Amino acid sequence: MMLLNAIRHNLFDNPILTRELRRRIRGKALVFSIIGYIVLMSISSILILLASQDPFTAARSQDTQKMLESLAETGFTLFKWITAIQGLLVLIIAPTITAGMTTGEKEKKTFDFLRVTTITPWMYILGCFLSTVFYVSLALLCALPLISLAFLYGGISRVNVLAMGGVLLGCSMVLSSFGLLVSSVRDRTRTAQGIVVFMIFAALFGGSIIYRQVTIWLGTTAAAGGGGGGGTAGLLLFGTTVPSWALGAVGMLFLTAVFLLVATRKLFDPEETRALAHWQFALMAVGIIGTLLGLNKGLPLSNVMGLSFMALGSLLLATAALCFAVGRMEVGDEIWHLKRLFPFLRPFDQTVPFLILVGVAWYAAVVTLLKGAAGLGSMSRDLFVMAAVVGLLGYAFFCVFGRFATAVSVGRKGAGRMTLAVVLAAWVVVPLLAAACLAMAPNSEGFFADLMRGIGRLSPFYIMIEGISSPRTYTNLPSLATAPGVGAVFFYGLVGLVFLVVGEYHRFRRWRGFDYHYDMPAN
Repeated sequence: MMLLNAIRHNLFDNPILTRELRRRIRGKALVFSIIGYIVLMSISSILILLASQDPFTAARSQDTQKMLESLAETGFTLFKWITAIQGLLVLIIAPTITAGMTTGEKEKKTFDFLRVTTITPWMYILGCFLSTVFYVSLALLCALPLISLAFLYGGISRVNVLAMGGVLLGCSMVLSSFGLLVSSVRDRTRTAQGIVVFMIFAALFGGSIIYRQVTIWLGTTAAAGGGGGGGTAGLLLFGTTVPSWALGAVGMLFLTAVFLLVATRKLFDPEETRALAHWQFALMAVGIIGTLLGLNKGLPLSNVMGLSFMALGSLLLATAALCFAVGRMEVGDEIWHLKRLFPFLRPFDQTVPFLILVGVAWYAAVVTLLKGAAGLGSMSRDLFVMAAVVGLLGYAFFCVFGRFATAVSVGRKGAGRMTLAVVLAAWVVVPLLAAACLAMAPNSEGFFADLMRGIGRLSPFYIMIEGISSPRTYTNLPSLATAPGVGAVFFYGLVGLVFLVVGEYHRFRRWRGFDYHYDMPAN
């Protein structure tokens, strides 16, 4: 009942949603934008029809099959261009609208008045988000008459229209929620919109380049095949066939929920480094890892699925280190009242056991994957274990560095930026530079080449790609102590130990010098 009341209060009794809908419907901007959108699609459709070959020329020559193929090609081209114009609306216009909502309040100096009202962060974020989703849905519906024109020529089916509409609406929800997240942490509208547009184009072009390069590394046949049975009919999830579109829809809803959740936590406190609570992160990690385990249970583990499993797992480890290793270690958030009641808990941070549990759970997931998969393809068990060990040691190092940065920094924001820079340098930037230097080196053997490989092996991604492209590197090893990536283990262990000692020393001195009112009587 409480959940239903919360949904009703945030959706059907939301003053922000009512305000945004009234402002858009009553304003001229909505009318003119929809008219311009329809005119652009109409002009494009007319030009396509004028440029297409006359199909009745083939009919007069009694070539009916050629006429039908020409009609189908015209209909498909028309549908493709209309979809491209819709994609422009979804990928550019909708996210930039949401990116300026919260910043617009801040620029008008009305955001502080909003904070003293009874409007909750969820109510504000959902109101702005749903108003944009309704606007995009209206724009997609306005394109149906022109898409119906493509039906007259053929070449498309109802499944194509529904699939494309669902993909565009899902992408709009993900990007709009991301725009709200950026708007919650920035103060200027142009800055927020610039960040959103840059991230969109970076994801489009960077993602296509990375996908093409990974395809070359893994081979076209390996990249085409995936775990879980593949195919357009459905995927096998724990032995049950699930439609591909259902998993795609769940993935988009998941990303949307995560962005909206973080936006609500950042709305009134942009300096908050802990974007997720412990239970929220645990649910997110269990959902992602559980889905990947289900897609590979009882099936051969392809190179793509193995690399995806390691990449998503490493991303979760880095997120846990950034969210929970940086922040108020001495006081904490969840057991403040316990620390007031029990003095022996005061020096301890409740996030330390949670971070340890995250690492143990990740390694257990790797072991479960190796036991449940029917085969590893060109990968070896030693490769997967080595990448997992390096990932765990890197994760432990990031957690230690986060506590060190918190102890020596003035604010949590600076500590978070320092930790993020270390994560990106160790797992992304430095391995990429090492791989580039190795590619440009005249000799693939020697001290310099070995040094670049050792630096690159600081990242579990580099180890996975190296083991997939050169399977003999991690095959038939006498023990993990002789594995090529063992140098990264020693590096993370030794450097992490130094940061641990220095950070805990600063933390101990700071804790003894502060008065947290522990001796106050508990209520």
